[in-house]
Parts: sequence; C-alpha cells; structure tokens
Amino acid sequence: MDLSTFKTTFDGILQTYVSEKIAQSKKLINDKKLNAFIEYINTFIFSGGKRIRPYGLRIIYTWFGGTNEKAIFNFGIIFELLHTMALIHDDIIDKADKRHNALTMHSYIEKILGNNKNAKHIAEGQAILIGDLMLSRVYELRYKQHDFDEKLLLAARINVHSMIEEVILWQMIDVDMMISEPASLSLIDKKNMYKTASYTFIRPMLTWAILAETSEQQKQLIIQLGQYMGLCFQMRDDYLDITCGDKTKSAFSDIQEGQQTYFTHYIFEKWTTEQKKLLKACMGKQLDQEQIKALQVMFEVSGAIEFGRTSIREYSEKAREVLEQTTLNDDAKISILALIKKMEKLEH
Repeated sequence: MDLSTFKTTFDGILQTYVSEKIAQSKKLINDKKLNAFIEYINTFIFSGGKRIRPYGLRIIYTWFGGTNEKAIFNFGIIFELLHTMALIHDDIIDKADKRHNALTMHSYIEKILGNNKNAKHIAEGQAILIGDLMLSRVYELRYKQHDFDEKLLLAARINVHSMIEEVILWQMIDVDMMISEPASLSLIDKKNMYKTASYTFIRPMLTWAILAETSEQQKQLIIQLGQYMGLCFQMRDDYLDITCGDKTKSAFSDIQEGQQTYFTHYIFEKWTTEQKKLLKACMGKQLDQEQIKALQVMFEVSGAIEFGRTSIREYSEKAREVLEQTTLNDDAKISILALIKKMEKLEH
C-alpha cells in the first residue's frame, strides 16, 4: 500500500472519529458561535496533511510481522491528533495566517469574530483551547483498550508519552531561539532531532516496532533510520523556504518568524559581515520584495543553497544505508525508499 492509497483509507477512518468527537463537543457546548469554531477542526485536519506518521507506523508494524491492521489505524489516529494540536499552537507562535492554503485555526476564529476590538486575543485563546482539546483526545485514545498484548501496549504508550514531552519542550527551546543570538550548530541539530526526526519518524516507527515485538537491534536501526529521514525532511523543508519552492507558504517564512535553521547558521558562521548584517536585520520581521530578492541572491551566492542540496543527498543516502541493514522485507523497503525519494525532490 503506497502513501496515497494509505492516506485515502486512513482519512476515512479518521473522518469518522473526528466527526463523532465534533458532534460530542457541539452537544456539550450548545452555542452557535463556539460550535462553528469546533466544526473548523474538520477543515483544518483535512486541508492537506500527508499522514506520514501513521503510514510509517503501518510499514514498520506489518513488515515486522504484525497482523492486526484494524488496530494500526485506530492507534494511528493518536499521532494525527497530536500533530493537529502542535500545528494549531505552532501557527499562533509563528503568527501564521494560512496552512495548506486554508486559514489557520486562530485566523478563522478571528474572521468569525469580526470587528471586535479583542478579536485577535480572543481568537488566539480559543485556538489554544481547541489545541488542548486535541491533546485531551490523544490521552483518551492512548489509554483506551487496544487489541495488543498489555505489556507491549504499556511500552508503546511510554514511547508516545516521551514523544509528547519532547515536542513540547523542544518547541519551547525553538521559541527561545527566536530572540537569542545565532544558535550553535549543535543546538539546531538537537532541535531538528526532537521537533522533526523524533516526532515525525523515530517515535511513530518505534511505536510499531515495539508492538510487533522486534529485537532491540532492529529497534536501534529504526531509530537511526528515522533520524536520517527526519534530518533530510527538515533540511528539505528549510531549503524550500529559502528557494520559494513551497507555494503554500510565504517566501522566507522561517526568517520572517525568526526561525534559526542550518541555512541561517551557514550565513552567520561562514559568510561576510555584510551578509550577516542583512540576515540579522531580516530575522523576525515582515519582509518586502526588495529584501526577499536580496536574501535570494545572498543564499545563492554564498553557497548555502548548494550546501542544502548536498546535505539532503547525504542524509537520504545514509537513510538508505541503514534501511538495508534492517530485516524489513522488500515491500517495506520499497515503501520507505519511496518516502525517501519524495524527500529528495527539490520542489514541493
């Protein structure tokens, strides 16, 4: 089952769950305006997510010998709800208006509130609470009885909880980096490890390696595989940002949000004083077209873009090398290789 086919199947199951929970919440609130906020969860979740996390779960579980396909889908919902919570909160932190060409949660609520003088503040508060509601659903599903051996299920739950703590704590560090001096490469590495590699690949795949009762050696290979896939994924995302390769996002959105990446580190560490000043003057500020053009030239001339291309190739090659050491069967390897190839593409 390729990612596209999986997404279609999984989204049907996720849609049923989300619709039931929206109806449950609306019945409890019973307020027309607040119910509209709750209903937007449906639009937000289904506006363009790739479902990489639950797909990775299925690959690892089934091809390490797991057979309970229904349980995979039901448990996989946990990861999408957690991701929804993280995106809602992240959009507020980043002051983002759109995601996948749809309004972010707080932007939608602000639009509904209209000309109220406190609309922005109230909208952000309501969006935070809706994100919290998603986290509540994560814990509800996490503690629900699932059709796995209880000892294995306990280990999987501990792994999921570790993921939740990691992504929240490293988001705090990420926010702090927005107002700090240029971050060290080791700090950027750790941020990318816990906010992207662990959260998107390592912990989800490790969950199903646990439930499929794989050996400790294979679990360590899964961790290494997820690490390289995650770093490749993040490098590509940062690359698309500075090359304007993702048309669903504003140009240089990372820099406008004050995000520190491998590319900003490259300039701060390796390039001219003039370029460092230009980058520092642009960090955390809304950019005009003249500034965007200047940044485009700077990243190209400095060699940062070529550095990004090379890094993406290196991470993907390391992921392939680790993949070959696993005992996953050929079908599983083909599926994961397809994901790696997607992450090598230098356009959205």
